[in-house]
Amino acid sequence: MSTLRDSWSSFSADVADKYLKTYGAPSVDSKLVLTDVLKSSSGGKALRLLELGCGNGQLAEYFTEKGLAFDYTGVDFSEPLLSAGKKAFAGMPNIRFINDDVEALTGLTGRYDFAVYSHVIEMLSSPEASLAAARRVADKIAIRFFVPPDTEHTQVELRNLDNGTADSTPRPYIRWQIGRSFYRLMLTNLGATRVDVYRTRSTDQVHILHFD
Repeated sequence: MSTLRDSWSSFSADVADKYLKTYGAPSVDSKLVLTDVLKSSSGGKALRLLELGCGNGQLAEYFTEKGLAFDYTGVDFSEPLLSAGKKAFAGMPNIRFINDDVEALTGLTGRYDFAVYSHVIEMLSSPEASLAAARRVADKIAIRFFVPPDTEHTQVELRNLDNGTADSTPRPYIRWQIGRSFYRLMLTNLGATRVDVYRTRSTDQVHILHFD
């Protein structure tokens, strides 16, 4: 975990500002799907959102642009990305950031309507541990999959991170291809009673996990 922490903390300040915005931008259709689903679930009230693996808060920026009413807490362990988020949202009391382990959430208090993973669940050392921690503090879980569980077998790759710096040292990170069997086991262990699946034009998917 220390190696992975070092990798995701290796961004320079200027790259941290741009990460997943102008630098390394992912698909946007699933962000819109996720936003629309959250809007439809809000009942016109501000949602209490917990984003796990929030990076520099670019998803909170997108929610704001799309007019979603929310109170947001972002959790990450990459200090350069968190610093970029704090700077971008300084003076906005409905948006805050916490440095914590997203697989344990030992420093988190409060209760949330949704715990949100946005292209993050596939990058964790232990997705199951993180989901269990999220379940303890959130009524529902929203997962925006970059690599959705559409295959039968689970695979884990060790890949190298392009952090946009001149440092040529390889920066390893994990990427899961979560198989259907493992995914069903995780959902069973979590006590999920229903999963709403939203497919997009890209390979992305948005899953909403219910526990009622």
